[in-house]
Amino acid sequence: MSTIETNTVKPISGSSTLTLGESGDTVSLGSGVTAGTGLTGTTINNNADNRLITGSGTANTLEGEARLRYDGDVLWQEASGSTTEFRQTVDGAGTYWSSLIASASDVKLYTRTASPLLLGCNNAEKMRIDNSGNIMVGKTSLALGTAGTEIEVGGTGVFTASGNHLLNLNRLASDGDIVRIYQATSQEGSISVSGSTVSYNSFSGSHWSRLADNSKPTILRGTVMESISTLMDWYQVEYTKDEETLTEYIGALPDGKSVGDSHTVTVDGVEYTGTISKEDNERLPKCKISDTEDSKAVYGVFMDWDNDDTVNDMYVTALGAFVVRIHGDETVAIGDYLQSKGDGTAKVQADDILRASTIAKVTSTEKTHIYDDGSYCVPCTLHCG
Repeated sequence: MSTIETNTVKPISGSSTLTLGESGDTVSLGSGVTAGTGLTGTTINNNADNRLITGSGTANTLEGEARLRYDGDVLWQEASGSTTEFRQTVDGAGTYWSSLIASASDVKLYTRTASPLLLGCNNAEKMRIDNSGNIMVGKTSLALGTAGTEIEVGGTGVFTASGNHLLNLNRLASDGDIVRIYQATSQEGSISVSGSTVSYNSFSGSHWSRLADNSKPTILRGTVMESISTLMDWYQVEYTKDEETLTEYIGALPDGKSVGDSHTVTVDGVEYTGTISKEDNERLPKCKISDTEDSKAVYGVFMDWDNDDTVNDMYVTALGAFVVRIHGDETVAIGDYLQSKGDGTAKVQADDILRASTIAKVTSTEKTHIYDDGSYCVPCTLHCG
């Protein structure tokens, strides 16, 4: 084998063949030599910024991959229906990898922390964002009965733990509000701390209740309510999803069905068929508008309907600061105890002894509501429990 050195190669016109040396010889071109158009190179198809180059299977041709890119920091690998992004950072503790996998239905976030030598570490799903935008940590579906955290697109937060507390709230350096509660962007209450005392401000305690016939008539705020012997009842459907037993609240018992019957519910746009069961309730009774004077069955006073429910539940306020509806013929004074008048309103109790029939104690004579029948509401502290 020999080496051929040349200083000058003159242009060749027409269809000519230039042969230098023999098979296996090396041809060296001097500096500044430019190949003419008659010499062919490698073609890169679909070339663009940051695209990785792969073989095409065709001689002298490479492919610029639109779905495989690297910009010096991030390696993207894309496939039909999904996107995977790899990002690598390094510090003194080791190498940290994360990958984000997106599909038509979910976005799954995986994390991995390992020394570069620990190649056997397994990736494990830590977070999921579903196609509605709900975020799930430690769980793969919106299931109240599954441990984990949900941040739902409508603003609802769900925290479920097994055998552990759910929330730590820690205010440092000073006393004050721990939680502020708003309605229509106006603050309506708070939970605050002063020293070792936690206060619920302003506090009123209410119970769920319902009329026996599940009707929803007009009931004036502060109306006196009595409990009846029938307990509240709510129903749910137990169904299976991904080998996990879940429940979906349905409220009232469907017409013509009983506990144990099959029933279909729709959850996140998907239908599931399960079994009807009754929710546990050992303490909350149904109620009626008080119709007995000096009744010892007084449960509290009507606050509002539970408009978030599928049945006609109401809030009966029984403890704390609220208002009580007074009969129009009654005149109250601060400190008066109140009892049922027997028509949904209250009257002044004849003595100052706290009795089983005592509803509340008047704290102000300012009328907060005046109704067409002459009855009115005043602020009170409720003593029904």
